[in-house]
Amino acid sequence: MQSSSLKQQSYPETSLNELELQKLTQAIQGLTHQQLNWSSGYLAGLSHAAHQPAQSKTADLQATILYATHTGNGRGIAEKLADDAAQNGLKTRVLSVSDFKPRDFTKEQLVFLVISTHGEGEPPESAAELHRYLFNERTPQLEQLSFSVLALGDSSYEFFCEAGKQFDDRLEALGANRLSPRIDADVNFQDAAQNWSAEVIQQSQDLLPSHADNVVNLTATSSHKRIDRFNPFEAVLLDSRRITTEQAIANIHHIALEIDPQVISYQPGDALGVCSKNDPALVAEIIEVAGLNADAFISIQGEQVALTQALLEKLELTLLHPTVVANWARVSNSEELLSLTDDARKLREFAQTRQLIDLITEYPAVTDAETLVSLLQPLQPRLYSIASSQANTEDEVHLTVSSVNYDAHGRSHQGTASNHLVERIQQDDLLAVYVAENEHFRLPEDNTKPIIMIGAGTGIAPYRAFLQQREAENAQGENWLVFGNRHFKKDFLYQQDWIQFRKNGVLDRASLAFSRDTTTRAYIQDKLREEGADIYQWLQKGAYVYVCGGLEMEKDVQQSILEIIETYSANGTNNGEGEGHSTETYFENLRSQGRYLKDVY
Repeated sequence: MQSSSLKQQSYPETSLNELELQKLTQAIQGLTHQQLNWSSGYLAGLSHAAHQPAQSKTADLQATILYATHTGNGRGIAEKLADDAAQNGLKTRVLSVSDFKPRDFTKEQLVFLVISTHGEGEPPESAAELHRYLFNERTPQLEQLSFSVLALGDSSYEFFCEAGKQFDDRLEALGANRLSPRIDADVNFQDAAQNWSAEVIQQSQDLLPSHADNVVNLTATSSHKRIDRFNPFEAVLLDSRRITTEQAIANIHHIALEIDPQVISYQPGDALGVCSKNDPALVAEIIEVAGLNADAFISIQGEQVALTQALLEKLELTLLHPTVVANWARVSNSEELLSLTDDARKLREFAQTRQLIDLITEYPAVTDAETLVSLLQPLQPRLYSIASSQANTEDEVHLTVSSVNYDAHGRSHQGTASNHLVERIQQDDLLAVYVAENEHFRLPEDNTKPIIMIGAGTGIAPYRAFLQQREAENAQGENWLVFGNRHFKKDFLYQQDWIQFRKNGVLDRASLAFSRDTTTRAYIQDKLREEGADIYQWLQKGAYVYVCGGLEMEKDVQQSILEIIETYSANGTNNGEGEGHSTETYFENLRSQGRYLKDVY
């Protein structure tokens, strides 16, 4: 219809020729009425810009928004900042730090950095290369650059927002101009992020010349709703089955959720954010111990809700934040708690070993519902490594969940999300979820490259996704699994899957370490050293190494890899490669090449 109507019209000599008209017709074929309207405005904007006189470089100011995060919060903040900036006439581009060339800092005029802190004050793995570049003695001055940093962190940890602080200080030391002060955002980051965004947009507008008001905004609005922690997708529970024996210490379940592949897409290595609810029994106990009315209405997040609903759906009850302890100390006027507020380390240690119910039971206080709610942190989503590939199950996402149960302070305790997933939701129930992309834990683009997958316990989950993907792609690269747990017969997670992968020729090698089956307590790091010669050979032929599990486990694995490199390169087994380089240099090269990747928690 559009093609025939276009051809029936006559055009002046300055219009498109027949070939150009044909190309345009093909380009717009199938567009909706709304998309055609937007395209018309877009083309008009290009025409307007093309006929404007040349302007100063400042008029073309573009901000680069960089984010480095493991949970996806940083990306959400960066994209929201870009949307707000566009509405205020500021052109932006949004990039993961891993997709940004560090040397391009010398070309940038305006950079906004959103960065989280991990481990013991380290930046996310995706920002490791940028960190090395900026802190190199040969890094050039950046006097042309204006910048601002939003640091994301959790004040319950010792090195709160340390990565953001380091980047902020270093950019200033290199001569860059701090456009607005760094903001350190805690787990409840929304208000801080919004305030920072508003400030950097305002400061950026001051850099634009007055005639920049004439710039046409060519930003298109998406018709798709953004799926994130604030706008999750309602998945359906298809299956929940235990994959450890009844005799095993850990109660680990395989969870299968149904999704809409048109709305939810993920890649092997990504995590799934689960927006769970608190245990109703725990909520009832807290209300009883605090002596409150369950039906009392309180104001929270701009709405009036019953206390029970607020505690069930909106507030953190099992992860006790140090600020909650400090606030409760003032409410209860407990000398013991008040003494903790003067020592940040002791305050953190106290909070890490208790839940809210322990706090209000051991240190009772007379309070009301509004006061209690005002002290608590918002309920945070929990992240779980995805244990499936969409190439294998397009409309499903699988998780490997260990139920958290332990006794302390005279009562039983449970984890919020793990027990919600394992014990409280039933088949066909809905669960609010979103994908937290993990761009720095991806399979190699070249699927002929070998991979070594190292994991303990539920850290095996992403490797199930990896092998499903490699099988679907008929990847030619070799695959080696190194897995550790307590007992072979009780805790060998997904044993049948690995057997099938071996039969199909997908899994080339498996090395297992079950610590409680031997008197010597052999762990993953011991298995790596035992097979160090072969590990080194795989590294020499370009293998990618993946590590998934707890922080301490990753440290042990890294130390083992360093020892392997030192031992076998010194023995001359590197065939001349790497000679003259230290063990640390070899390992850093692995990291800089994206061949040592970790997903730790």
